[in-house]
Amino acid sequence: MNFALLIAIRLWKQLLRDRRTLALVLFAPIFYVVMFGMVFGGEIEGLPIIVINKDSDVIGEKVVESLQNSSKVIVRESDDFGSAQKLVDNKKYVAAIFIPENFTYNFLSGEKPIELYLDNSNPQVGIAAMQALQEAFQDATSDFNENFGFDVSYAYGEGLSTMEFFAPAIIGLGVFFLSFLLILMNLIEERKKGTLHLLLQCPHDKGHIIIGYLMAFSVFSMIQTTFIIVITSTFYQVSFGTNIFHYISLYFTAVLLGWTSLMLGIFCSSFARSEFQAVQFIPLVLFPAIFLSGIIIPLIQIPEIFRWLSFLFPLTYGISLLQQISIEGYVLELTNMDLLVLVFFFLLFLLGSRLSLKET
Repeated sequence: MNFALLIAIRLWKQLLRDRRTLALVLFAPIFYVVMFGMVFGGEIEGLPIIVINKDSDVIGEKVVESLQNSSKVIVRESDDFGSAQKLVDNKKYVAAIFIPENFTYNFLSGEKPIELYLDNSNPQVGIAAMQALQEAFQDATSDFNENFGFDVSYAYGEGLSTMEFFAPAIIGLGVFFLSFLLILMNLIEERKKGTLHLLLQCPHDKGHIIIGYLMAFSVFSMIQTTFIIVITSTFYQVSFGTNIFHYISLYFTAVLLGWTSLMLGIFCSSFARSEFQAVQFIPLVLFPAIFLSGIIIPLIQIPEIFRWLSFLFPLTYGISLLQQISIEGYVLELTNMDLLVLVFFFLLFLLGSRLSLKET
């Protein structure tokens, strides 16, 4: 019993001197609980919409007023429904609502010609916008005790199923996390065996060593990426496009995300000397990936105090780009901002790895 106590005391002293372990024990639970509650407990608010009100009578004015008082939407008024639809197509607004002339009269006569042009590429956001509009019409027409309907057309996401929406996020998270884990654990093993120490003593720039590791592990990362895309497509029976260019764009984006994750793993390996220390990095990568990258919760729903953190993670941009390709039919272009940011993160982690990689 005394021997067991001595072992426990030694480990306590060792762990108390390990700042990473103390941080994991003390701050990871706080980070997890607070983020989980803040993210999943919030409601979608502040959705930008455009309202074109041609009705000069009471109901049209009441609808606009009710929407302006709603916390779920931010209203911009316009006179041109065609221009409003183009802004929705360009992702500037979530919805465009057209209230035609003589709507009050037609409504009382049993006609309800309300046009709604909706971006449903994220069904959660689309449902929230629809609910805001329904509540506004209920407020405006409660005195008449009438039901109402909408003539809905879609910019993106018509008939989008839940799995079709989540499939790009499944690919992005799988590629990012598995690539990160693959290289991180292997580099720790390389360091323990002394192989990395010997390489760093060679008269070559450390950048060459990093590129060598990246080239080797990129092959395995690309194999993983291929398997993830094929399995996701076949098992969940989802399509990622209508032509070969969509699939090429999707695969290239996933591969680039995997390379970025590999560089992040090389960078993090510089600060870990054992598998135990390496595992401590996993919550720092996995928790933000789940909570802050738009995988489950739309970015607009995340409280502003956390939302800015979302843009510090490459997975946010990778998933956004994957969803653009698979849901909106986008074909990759070199000028795409999400693509450029992913390349920036790759180069940033490459530079960080070059500066942080040391012999000991």
